[in-house]
Amino acid sequence: MWSEVPAVQVLAWRVLDQLGQSEGWAQELLETLFLEDEVQTWAEAVQQAADSEVKHLDAHGAALLAGDTVTLIKDLDVKGGGFTAKRGTVVKGIALVESNAEHIEGRVSGQRIVILTKFVKKSGQ
Repeated sequence: MWSEVPAVQVLAWRVLDQLGQSEGWAQELLETLFLEDEVQTWAEAVQQAADSEVKHLDAHGAALLAGDTVTLIKDLDVKGGGFTAKRGTVVKGIALVESNAEHIEGRVSGQRIVILTKFVKKSGQ
């Protein structure tokens, strides 16, 4: 953390900041860490970018990733599709809607549909 390399300083600040929320010793070290204004701004920008990332979570709070397999936990009427996606239907190879944490895309009955994350659970593969 006392490295002269700005990238190492930023990494040390970020790790200590995350640990400082649960560990007293990390918070104490963070308070002793002095960064130049430019490096401090960089460290905080990296942290803000990580915090603002869109995270897709299933109905039980499990993180969803592109390509995951999910199972529907409720019957869903597919608008414009003319069918109902039944509870228990397995949807393989989902895609994440980057602009909306509550939406994923998947293929059900041969059609690509948007599914709300609150109606799916991540399946063990």
